[in-house]
Amino acid sequence: MVELQHRAIPTPSLTAFVTAHPAATAADFDSLEFRPVKDQVKADLHADQAGLCVYCERELASDAGQVEHIKPKAGANAHPHLCFSYGNYAHSCINPQTCGQKKGNGLLPIEPGPGCNGEWMLTTTGAIEPTAGLTRTRAHQVRQTRDMLGLNRDSNLVDERERWLQRMLDVLHQAPVDIGAYLQQIPYRHILATAL
Repeated sequence: MVELQHRAIPTPSLTAFVTAHPAATAADFDSLEFRPVKDQVKADLHADQAGLCVYCERELASDAGQVEHIKPKAGANAHPHLCFSYGNYAHSCINPQTCGQKKGNGLLPIEPGPGCNGEWMLTTTGAIEPTAGLTRTRAHQVRQTRDMLGLNRDSNLVDERERWLQRMLDVLHQAPVDIGAYLQQIPYRHILATAL
């Protein structure tokens, strides 16, 4: 998962929309009026996330995917007061088996942010598992987050992580001083870093 750090100053058009529409509801998020704002928010999130899907870490084009509400705007776990909060947004791919589409209106036990990968590990087969030594409760939360996002469900995603892990290990073996720079340019960089 991307260790997301939102920009200090939210998208200006989002701030302007919230100021002009203080009574906006979750239904307004999908309105035609909000569409241009959403596109600008998506572009800013894309930059904040260095071009990766916040959950699976696949490369994501700036105009692809969706603006994801980390805490849902609707449903049983709704946080409507965060519907227009930049700090509750992330850029996510659109895949019914993974990520925001899979999560739906669920609440993640572990949200994307600094240190969010501290309790994950990547196996040699590309699967994501809890790290050793966690309490039973915390290991359950790690598995629950992984499963809510379908991070081991899509075999192509798991295989792709395995290939990138092997490439990273090759770089580490052949040019260990270059590993930091290498990790800054590749997909899955946050989860791959847990294997170092």
